[in-house]
Amino acid sequence: MGELDRIDTNILRILQENADIANAALADRVGLSPSACLRRVAKLRALGAIRKTIAVLDPAVVGRPLTAVINLEFHRHGNRYRQGFIKKVRELAAVRQGYIVTGEVTGVLVLSMRDMAEYTALCETLFDADDNIVWYRTYIATEIIKDEIGVAL
Repeated sequence: MGELDRIDTNILRILQENADIANAALADRVGLSPSACLRRVAKLRALGAIRKTIAVLDPAVVGRPLTAVINLEFHRHGNRYRQGFIKKVRELAAVRQGYIVTGEVTGVLVLSMRDMAEYTALCETLFDADDNIVWYRTYIATEIIKDEIGVAL
């Protein structure tokens, strides 16, 4: 992908704040004509800078108030050993984010769940049934101090 210019960056920043903004209002805010702005947004989508447009929901309002961050360690680290786990993670709706990381742990997951019963069932599915998981540690979120979706621009 080529370099993003100041206008591209401004468009992306505004769309991250409010993807519902009308094209005319977006164009006005970034100093373009509506047609030029529409072309820029289309180009940013084609380049993959905008992967998708979503609605950000309040977990408590939709019945998924329990958030957990889980660190885990694999026994064997080769890609072929992790594929079954990665496939399960991608299929489970409760797993909202998943990362293979460097450092003291192999992976980090962020889960959004209804309750502790769902958490227990997910642990059995993801960790207890996987011989390649050495250990996992769960951190239940008790307070949200920042919850920004997107990329810092």
